[in-house]
Amino acid sequence: MIKTMLLSTLLCGSFFASFSAAANDKVETIYNSTKFQQVCKGKSQGAEVSFAYRGIIWNGTCEPQFFSSSSKAGLTGNEAELNSICLNDANVKSINIEGKEIYGKCALGFSPPRPK
Repeated sequence: MIKTMLLSTLLCGSFFASFSAAANDKVETIYNSTKFQQVCKGKSQGAEVSFAYRGIIWNGTCEPQFFSSSSKAGLTGNEAELNSICLNDANVKSINIEGKEIYGKCALGFSPPRPK
């Protein structure tokens, strides 16, 4: 009986571990520049927004950010340059991230809460 309980505990634990890994994968790959700009369309800087995306409710504000004009730029959305460059110059047309020149524009977009 103890062997059965131990086996069932191991199987149940591995099921939830694999389920948890699948759920976390959704969160790690959420950057969608089009969606982030769309939720802030017509809003002003600092406006609070909430939207559903990939089965998760996202809460944050609309803040100026740099958005690439190419979906193949390979950005993850957490690059510090994306949020800082537009504060200095809202008309910037390109940025350099890790030696790679990326073209785009500054626009309002969804930003998750961040410590100041």
